[in-house]
Amino acid sequence: MHSLVDITKNSNLAKTFPFETAAGDMIEDKQTLKTARNQNSNFNTMIQILQLRGNIVWEQDPLRLYNDHTITKFGSYYEGTNISWHFNFYTEQTGLFGDDHNPTEQLTEDFNLVPVLAECKNTAHFPIQTFITKDLQQPALNTPTKEQKVLNALSGDIINTYFTYGGWQNK
Repeated sequence: MHSLVDITKNSNLAKTFPFETAAGDMIEDKQTLKTARNQNSNFNTMIQILQLRGNIVWEQDPLRLYNDHTITKFGSYYEGTNISWHFNFYTEQTGLFGDDHNPTEQLTEDFNLVPVLAECKNTAHFPIQTFITKDLQQPALNTPTKEQKVLNALSGDIINTYFTYGGWQNK
């Protein structure tokens, strides 16, 4: 999973100020604590959506990268350098999220237009505070509103999350 949505996993936040999160961020006051809680909420939302179809496992929490998005599949709306998060996960079953032709097809449908908390450390501006995995002009199972279609048309392609398939592996 590749996303401009901040899906940082901070783990336990019930500590005395100041403290460092599992992701390495310093929590010094109520505002930084709120940001960390929002990040955890986005992470939990992501995990719950992924596990709608089956259990997943992962070896590493989401990785935060600063990079130029000209070589990514993020929408043309996002220009220049932004922070992106990348999360690798595995399942015990093959074909859980799609078929051989498109192994991530169901993830694209499941995540599209699910609300997120944008008051985090993401540097990209979201015209709609949701995971956006599809062009909103195209037909979808969870049909965008007229306002969302207008935003997409005015802003260009606003996809902020996409999936890649790493192939089958015997762990």
